[in-house]
Amino acid sequence: MREQQAKDFWSVYLKLILRKGQETTIVNPFEEFRDSVAKGGYESVSDEEYANIYDQVEELSVFWQQRPKDSVAHIVIEALSRTHLYEDEIQDIADILAEASERTNYTQQMLQEMGAEEAEKRMADRKKAKLPPVPPDYPEKEWIEAEYGFEGVYEETPFDDTDYSWTPKLIYQYLGEHVYGQEEAKRGAAMLVYNHLQGHRRNMLVAGPTGCGKTEIWRTLQKKFSFIKIINGPQLSCDGWKGSYHVKDIFLEEKPQMREHMIVVVDEADKLFEPMVGSGGTDFSRSIQNEFLKLIDGDQVTFVNEDNRKDPQTAKIDCRNISFVFCGSFEMLRNNKEDRSSAIGFSSSTETADLTSEVTEEDLVLYGNIRREIAGRIDKIVMLQPLGADDFDQIMQSKNKISPVSQIAGQYGIEISLDEKTRRMLAEEASESQLGCRYIRSKIQGMLDDQIFEDPYQKKFRLSMA
Repeated sequence: MREQQAKDFWSVYLKLILRKGQETTIVNPFEEFRDSVAKGGYESVSDEEYANIYDQVEELSVFWQQRPKDSVAHIVIEALSRTHLYEDEIQDIADILAEASERTNYTQQMLQEMGAEEAEKRMADRKKAKLPPVPPDYPEKEWIEAEYGFEGVYEETPFDDTDYSWTPKLIYQYLGEHVYGQEEAKRGAAMLVYNHLQGHRRNMLVAGPTGCGKTEIWRTLQKKFSFIKIINGPQLSCDGWKGSYHVKDIFLEEKPQMREHMIVVVDEADKLFEPMVGSGGTDFSRSIQNEFLKLIDGDQVTFVNEDNRKDPQTAKIDCRNISFVFCGSFEMLRNNKEDRSSAIGFSSSTETADLTSEVTEEDLVLYGNIRREIAGRIDKIVMLQPLGADDFDQIMQSKNKISPVSQIAGQYGIEISLDEKTRRMLAEEASESQLGCRYIRSKIQGMLDDQIFEDPYQKKFRLSMA
């Protein structure tokens, strides 16, 4: 969620709760967005603007859990449960509440809200039950039930175990709910995130054709771990070169407490590593790799923030706890591995993933255009297999969050069904186009829009390409 959008969200809903409006019902923004689209409210905006608005509304609507409307209290709790906070940020919030608590008498406030008669009855009930007037440090079950009228939680919770954390298996299982196949890549990603959480920096390279799910793995993890940052490799420019986005901006645009604990995922990294020689003969790609090398080495790097040219600020970044992931198609690297696989007796590229361990530092240098110093610091290399028509057919039939059919249906709060012929056609076209689930999602959205245009209020849609 964008920072300003998030500020607006928290500002409005926290004010409602503080003014005792926690039971106020708020309509799911996706419902309002859908109605506005049906009425032609976005006809004048460009496709890019529409896509941005769609993405923002879709992300915000997650807090409603597919319900058309919900109370402010539920929405805020759902948002909090999905928000990753560092320990120092939790302490900052606790400090704010503690400071506010010093100027608030909660018992007196409660008694005033009850009215004199109800307050007198409550105090009398307390005395009769021989309960303490204020909760003890560790409330007993009977006190909670008598005081609040509901049972407490007495089973073991994650907070009872000081060593509780995400395990590699839990991260892998979470990925399995959202990403189809590519087991080795999901296991590798789970281990990298786990090690990163433990303070052990790791670097990884993920090679695979378009539409195989390599970037989706990290987009999925980013929803759960806010310290993952995905950047588009080809848009990067090195220091001293013209360009709107420099390597240093990856860090300078983040809050100081976030900068030194990120997993930086460079998407389309293969394009970034390709030689790009400027008019003066300088290799643009090599210059960028030089900057990355300083970061990957785990050194302390000083960046100059020139936003204020009259008074440029410097920022020192300690890179000891920053992990890097390089994602891309790396066609030369993959083709070389497939050729070598066939030469040693494999007749199909489906065995490629099993041969990842044979990818060497020399392979990355010769076929990936990666500097040897960087190649030597990559701890894990994973090569993903392309998905075929049968895979996409299985994905669409899946009942979990992997299926683009389920994803779109959930966004709209509707039921979507496809006939077998349509499903197969979509699967084959997705495979041929090499766009994968993005192609399927686009086609389904188009067919759905046609039906919504005719009747935006129906709840069941049967889509067909026949």
